[in-house]
Amino acid sequence: MTRNSATKRRRACALAAAVLVFAGATAGTAHADPLAPTDLAPLPGDDQSMALAVNEAGTTVGTSSVGRDPRLDHPVRWDAAGHPTALPTPGATQGQARAINSNGVAAGYVLTPTIAIPARWDAAGQATLMPLPPGYHNAMGEHISDTGVVVGEWVTPSDQTHPFRWDPDGTVTDLGTLPGDAWCIATGISADGTVISGQDMNATRAHSVRWVNGGPITDLAPTAWTSANNVMSRNGTIAGHLTDVEHGTSAPVTWDRDGTLHRLDWPSPHPSWLSQISPTGYVVGTGYPYPPERDSVLWDPQGNLYLIDGNVAGVDSFGNSVGDAQSRATLWYENGGRTQFGILPGGSYSKAEWLTDSGYMVGIADAAGQKMHAVSWKVR
Repeated sequence: MTRNSATKRRRACALAAAVLVFAGATAGTAHADPLAPTDLAPLPGDDQSMALAVNEAGTTVGTSSVGRDPRLDHPVRWDAAGHPTALPTPGATQGQARAINSNGVAAGYVLTPTIAIPARWDAAGQATLMPLPPGYHNAMGEHISDTGVVVGEWVTPSDQTHPFRWDPDGTVTDLGTLPGDAWCIATGISADGTVISGQDMNATRAHSVRWVNGGPITDLAPTAWTSANNVMSRNGTIAGHLTDVEHGTSAPVTWDRDGTLHRLDWPSPHPSWLSQISPTGYVVGTGYPYPPERDSVLWDPQGNLYLIDGNVAGVDSFGNSVGDAQSRATLWYENGGRTQFGILPGGSYSKAEWLTDSGYMVGIADAAGQKMHAVSWKVR
């Protein structure tokens, strides 16, 4: 694919289409303009907030924080209107809510003065802490399925990093590593809880791995020199990288739910970085397809490459992508048009990082005093 054909759908259409810009945004949790950002404000006493996940109902979780060195994080949940609720941290004073499922159940961790402990918060906000086996520590819940299964990482008594699985009945399982390896993390779990993705590594090579239906760890590319597992969609598809031979070129790829490998169009020996994959197979990231420029890119479900004018971060199931351009949160439509959104009062920057299929766009913006706040829009 030549540069002209790669850019025809995204760049040329975006320049030809009318660009809508919403520069004057309003703050607060309610406003007249539905395209102005909703301020997902910090909790009382805190001064910054960050979104870490959002579900299709528009419920967002993340952190409300205060201070800088040290920074104190508090887990928080915002409803679709932007109202914040502090999530409890039993036995601790800090924590993060890092994932949320379709039922409004969140996962993350609480932080005591000596240890991090995975936490699950139900839809009413009640917290349950994961029981840690003796000698295990620094455990963090990172992802949660719609069935309530939480996956994350912990440090074993022998100081190895392993992924774990925490089932709703309280059962905790060390998912282990490939034979002979000492480091592995979980990178995602499917909505139905049957597929867990991960990244395994030893001193010289990395391996994209997964666990299916509670089975053992499986190398997704056993004949490759090295592979990377970057992101996973809710339906269990994975996007990452593959290097076939030692000193070879790393190329972007996807793995279907059944483990089938697909190579994405990439006309360059230079690197790429993948940020999200949608359940329908759209992938976004950045890289150097035509150096020396670093471009934002989108691949359609067939693996065709398109360039995006701006800094892309997320994508929905319909091929609409989000990020920022000219310091404004931006939505690039599948048909080639785009909309640029506004900023918070006193701020100068906004960026979108997620777009749900239901139309909730969530990201970050600066506010007065150079403080960063989570923000959201309802775009459809």
